[in-house]
Amino acid sequence: MKNTIKNIALTAALALTSATAGAQSLTGYFMDNIPNINIYNPVFNPHCKVYVSIYDVYGGFGNSGFAINDMFKHIANGDKYIIDLDKIYGKLHKNNYQFVEANVQLFNFGFRIGEGYAHAGVSIRGYENFAYPKDLLKLKDGTYFDKESTIDLSGLDVKANAFIQYSFGYSREFSDKIDFGAAIKRLKGIGNLRTRKCDMVLTTDDDMYDMSLKTDVQFQIGSGADLKFVYDEKGRIDSAYAANIKDRKHMTSDEKEDMMFTKNGGWAVDLGMTYELDDKWSFAGSVIDLGAIKWKKYGVTLEQKGTFDFTGVDLAKYFNNLDSLGQVMEDSIAAFATPSDNSKGYTDWLNTKIYLSGKYHLNKCIDLGMMFRAMFYNKHLHPSLTSSVNFRFGKGTQISVSQSFINRRANVWGLGLSQQLGPIQLYFIFDQFSPLFWSMNGSNMADKWIRKTNMVNFQTGMSIIIGRKKYYEKALFE
Repeated sequence: MKNTIKNIALTAALALTSATAGAQSLTGYFMDNIPNINIYNPVFNPHCKVYVSIYDVYGGFGNSGFAINDMFKHIANGDKYIIDLDKIYGKLHKNNYQFVEANVQLFNFGFRIGEGYAHAGVSIRGYENFAYPKDLLKLKDGTYFDKESTIDLSGLDVKANAFIQYSFGYSREFSDKIDFGAAIKRLKGIGNLRTRKCDMVLTTDDDMYDMSLKTDVQFQIGSGADLKFVYDEKGRIDSAYAANIKDRKHMTSDEKEDMMFTKNGGWAVDLGMTYELDDKWSFAGSVIDLGAIKWKKYGVTLEQKGTFDFTGVDLAKYFNNLDSLGQVMEDSIAAFATPSDNSKGYTDWLNTKIYLSGKYHLNKCIDLGMMFRAMFYNKHLHPSLTSSVNFRFGKGTQISVSQSFINRRANVWGLGLSQQLGPIQLYFIFDQFSPLFWSMNGSNMADKWIRKTNMVNFQTGMSIIIGRKKYYEKALFE
């Protein structure tokens, strides 16, 4: 069984790394019929006695700066487009963010125990966050300016994480109005890349092309590879290799297992509660992914600190020997770019999330919801606000429609559908569902909608459901 799970995990991880997938689904938060609703709050549980997930896949992308429509400029008298850096620059804020996330559940089940509900699962998770300042695109005009100018690149930050998660959660009624729940997660790191520190300033002079680049950069790498760096005589990194792998092209099964199932582990917890004010109003709050992974084995820290001053070169001196000119330039940069490394290991915290929500229950089958979500990254709080109308009727049928303000835009419309066919339940969730309509009929409205978006989430799953609570269709019209 252990080897089977590992083989599945390896396959899923490869698929995950190739996904162009932003955060957990916003519309999915209100779909209380689906089994994995507890990923938002460990108190949330589906309306059934037992469930077993067959598959559950999530992927998303989000960008706080520019939308698709801001990237390209149409060339007159033709169907060609070019990247419009000036327009992108005009849409950027002082600090900008790009988020990518994917989640593949390998196994997940839950069941009711008296007044409580227990659930457990295994999944592979991965995300990548990139922060960049608006000054970065100043480089589109080169490094020469009419007057002295400073380009501050200190806001650059990268955080990428891939890991296996084993979780167990339990929730129960504390009183007639309050429920509490918690989940504990054992984390096994697969790979990690993060910027620990980035102070980088480029100063240009109005006297010809003089410029100065000051850097104090530190970033960390964690994986199942024992990375060793080879330096040349000038102190530059010439190459890198994995000391724990004899032949990269013909890796043994043990080496593959060590790469995937590293010795780097950690813990995280989810905490949540719900409060029912009366028959109409209910409220919920949760803290998700409060924890970290310690990359104590094969964790590497790279540091670069120095100043590079460029005051030009005497071209007449090298006019007949351009190779010599290139060598002079290379040696000048080499004297500056001499990073150092150490293998002391480090700890990387997950992107903790907070959810706060309220629901107004119009009747048995219709409720209106409002949810505030915030994620911590790069010492900043990244918020979103989602409103939703949710219909559930029959046995296991649910439709949710949502509208979200996220990444500084309010044009994110979501759609969630779930349907039970006998013991099998299927569900599909889209945050920003215009691509779905566009793929179905290619409408101009959907096309314009896509061009104005800067995020998209997609989630789908299939489960076996036992003991589903029934909601009567007539309640829709009461």
